[in-house]
Amino acid sequence: IWNLEGMQTAHFVLHSPGMSVCWHPEETFKLMVAEKNGTIRFYDLLAQQAILSLESEQMPLMSAHWCLKNTFKVGAVAGNDWLIWDITRSSYPQDKRPVHMDQAYLFRWSTINENLFATTGYPGKMASQFQIHHLGHPQPILIGSVAVGSGLSWHRTLPLCAIGGDHKLLFWVTEM
Repeated sequence: IWNLEGMQTAHFVLHSPGMSVCWHPEETFKLMVAEKNGTIRFYDLLAQQAILSLESEQMPLMSAHWCLKNTFKVGAVAGNDWLIWDITRSSYPQDKRPVHMDQAYLFRWSTINENLFATTGYPGKMASQFQIHHLGHPQPILIGSVAVGSGLSWHRTLPLCAIGGDHKLLFWVTEM
């Protein structure tokens, strides 16, 4: 990590490739880093050390995200599954379900609802599967397919999710 003057202020050694890095607006001096080997670590930037680690027990972990609406929730995709942690309870997932037959690729929490998140399958030659999940429902609440899908983002204040497709952006509106 570098400051505005270009001087390195912190350095963290990873044990496998870094797949996701996430800041949280309510946890200014903490950084979440997810590694491909299935470990998610939280670093304290002031102490310059790891303060918490989560284990998926699955590889490869492809994407992880820190919930904006609830700082205790972390979600990820590893192998074919999505995984959810409550960091106050355990370093192992509290919930886990199979999601994409072709391997899960991206995970993003909704910015307005702590029970709503989206996942994508691994980009294929023709199409990528896209799903929106609600923790209160056993099945995805929305399933879509995107030609050459890439990226995944939620609107800041609306239940609106976007994914990049082949020469276009696709949007899905969900119910709260």
